[in-house]
Amino acid sequence: MAVRVELANPGLLLKPSMYAQVELPVSTKGQVLTVPVSAVIDSGTRQIVLVQLAAGRFEPRPVLLGERSNDFVAVREGLKEGELVVTAANFLIDAESNLKAALGSFGSASNSTPALVDTAQAATKKIASVSHRADGVVDSVDAKANAVTLTHGPVASLKWPGMTMEFKLANAALIKDLKPGAKVAIEFVERQPGEWVITAVQTSQGSAK
Repeated sequence: MAVRVELANPGLLLKPSMYAQVELPVSTKGQVLTVPVSAVIDSGTRQIVLVQLAAGRFEPRPVLLGERSNDFVAVREGLKEGELVVTAANFLIDAESNLKAALGSFGSASNSTPALVDTAQAATKKIASVSHRADGVVDSVDAKANAVTLTHGPVASLKWPGMTMEFKLANAALIKDLKPGAKVAIEFVERQPGEWVITAVQTSQGSAK
């Protein structure tokens, strides 16, 4: 959906092709069911959350989403109040093919019988084993591309020297902690060859001079 906004421009401080972040308040009637943004696995064509059916047993559940904030998103269909969901499920998913691969260990999500696993820990450990860490400074943020450019120090797990490079963000909620000049500690993974994705961010006090 395209939105046209007219803004006053005293002093001609706004220039053509400049980027800006705009927040539009929305209102809903009555209470709504929400989940953390990080709980939603979004391939771009469908959205899924992992619902706990019993201790260590989970079901991939398609959902219909509504309004969202930085941290939470409304669920219009697919969940009931009180159901437990995995709240850190989405950080490696950005395409339908990746979604199918990620849900492969849960069985076929398209079957009428719910796809179950005895535990989600195996998948979590596999992901953690390829996670890397680095300290750095934010150079620039591209909200439209959901990406950030960082100058980071050496990464021992990859035998990298310090360098400046672009990272994708695992989900849009991470961008709120990334400002040019901010000192950050990041965790990241290689989603596919040559594509590095930040899965967690911790900001330090102060900013680089």
